[in-house]
Amino acid sequence: MTSPEKPLSRLPVHLVWIGLAIAVALGYLFGLGGDHIPRNGDELVYANIARLTAETGHWLPLVSSWDFMRNTKPPLLFWQAMVAGGWGEHWTLLRLRMPSVIYSWGIALMVGLLTWKIVRSDAAPLSNANANGDSASARQHHALTMGAIAAIIYLSFFTSYRYGRPYLTSAPETFWLFGVFFALAWSPARLMASTWKFPLLAGVAIGLGCLYKSFVMVVPVGFALALCYQTVGARRAPWNLLRPGIVSDALKVVAMCVIGLAMFGLWFAIDPQPGEVWREFVVGENAGKMNSSRGYFKTALSGSSGILTILTGYFSNALFLLPVSVGCMVAAWRSWRARAGTAHTLSDAEKILWLWLLALMLVFMLPTQRSTRYLIPAMPALGILIAVYWHRIPRIWFSLTLALSLLGALAMGLIGYGAVRATQDTALYSPLFWLFLLLLAAACVLGMVKKQATRPVTALSSFAVLLALAWATLPFNGELGRFRADTVAQLQGQAVAVPTNFNGQFERYQFIIPGAKIIPYLAEQPVNYTDVDTLFKTSRYALVQRRVGQAPCAQCRILDVRWDLRSRQEAAEGALAAFKTPETYWYAQEYLVERLTP
Repeated sequence: MTSPEKPLSRLPVHLVWIGLAIAVALGYLFGLGGDHIPRNGDELVYANIARLTAETGHWLPLVSSWDFMRNTKPPLLFWQAMVAGGWGEHWTLLRLRMPSVIYSWGIALMVGLLTWKIVRSDAAPLSNANANGDSASARQHHALTMGAIAAIIYLSFFTSYRYGRPYLTSAPETFWLFGVFFALAWSPARLMASTWKFPLLAGVAIGLGCLYKSFVMVVPVGFALALCYQTVGARRAPWNLLRPGIVSDALKVVAMCVIGLAMFGLWFAIDPQPGEVWREFVVGENAGKMNSSRGYFKTALSGSSGILTILTGYFSNALFLLPVSVGCMVAAWRSWRARAGTAHTLSDAEKILWLWLLALMLVFMLPTQRSTRYLIPAMPALGILIAVYWHRIPRIWFSLTLALSLLGALAMGLIGYGAVRATQDTALYSPLFWLFLLLLAAACVLGMVKKQATRPVTALSSFAVLLALAWATLPFNGELGRFRADTVAQLQGQAVAVPTNFNGQFERYQFIIPGAKIIPYLAEQPVNYTDVDTLFKTSRYALVQRRVGQAPCAQCRILDVRWDLRSRQEAAEGALAAFKTPETYWYAQEYLVERLTP
């Protein structure tokens, strides 16, 4: 029976948070098979390569619609899609993307477990310890709560959502590479003392990560492992190389990297065209990132690929959680300063996580082509550290995060409003959608005003905005975004000219009009297309995208129409158009047409 003095003391708060973490993880399935989810535009390029390779009935060589864009990723990424899609028998976006989600769930589980272990092992007394003195039980429940919050935080990073769901994803290499440091942080003393078992298994994990991404990943991983063995294993400064055991530790790190490289090298051994792999992947895709016509120092100090991109990359990857990510760094710095000169130091697990963050950042400052995406394999470490420092991060950072989430909720409302105006369908969304946005906005305001609600609401607000985005685009992944079934049947085996304005964008029509012969033509979307002779030069049918209310072309017969989200806006429209005319800024209609017979 609940004590009347403490009516909430027996509520299983940790179970509530674990349930919320599971709900957030399942939220990754919402709208997964749709055409309009946050993703890298190159997803369709790699879907094209996987589909064409599957059609050959062979694992290798990789086949592509472009001679210059074939061996741009290692084969494991394509094999994953080929198996998931049943070698073309079940070629749907849902099938292709599901392995990415499973990997993301695995990463979130590692994040939650390691956070639980770190918090449970923390010697500091709990501020919310049970009044009856059951500190062990309270500590366990607190650790479970923070583990669940860490998993939610990781899944709420925008890069986790954007690159942890689509087919072209960072989830696989993140799983395998972070998995090495997860294991090391879980039991650092035992694994660093391992003579061959851990180096062997870690080398295999590194190899799998490289077979998803690139052999280059052995550099940051090897650097981070060397730092871990030196600072955590030997308790020495990184530059203090004169110590007992350094040779054996160095050999272990080298062995792990060699095993990883050897596994990656299997690609050359089994590919029928190893010379093409070398030319396109090693020289073109990787070595090319070290060259720049502007010069190394010019690219390093300015532009979208400057060093500043990497220095701020962890924060921008978090998006709505950017302020709390900054707050975590500030809290960690203050904590380190407070501990300096005392017996209290960072736990080994925390050190390993910070070293992985540092190593990845330092290594990817070196190429001339820099991207925040290169830092994604360390985002799980950031999610754990945010949870570990959760109660030491000043409240202002949580309030700023809630302010960003509030703006995100308002933006989702604007997108939904534009959809209603475009389609002239006031029942386009369920009332639950508008209620959800209202509750989200109210929760953000409550969290900013009421101190007790600040941290709990912040933990959920970022993913709530991402869920609202999926909800806002959901109608356009359904009937509104499809042609009629009889239209799709009519187009089976027929050549259809489709617009494209980005690498591989035409591949999306393999899922929109499956069974048709897709012939791309280059055009901005929406397009005022007047060259009818060129449009129907290679096909009887064509797709033309236009702004809302505009006819496709004067000499065309409209056979069907569907709604689409605009992928790229014109600079002439200006950002204010998103607020003034959201119905034309975000949405367009795509017509299936055939030429009128003279």
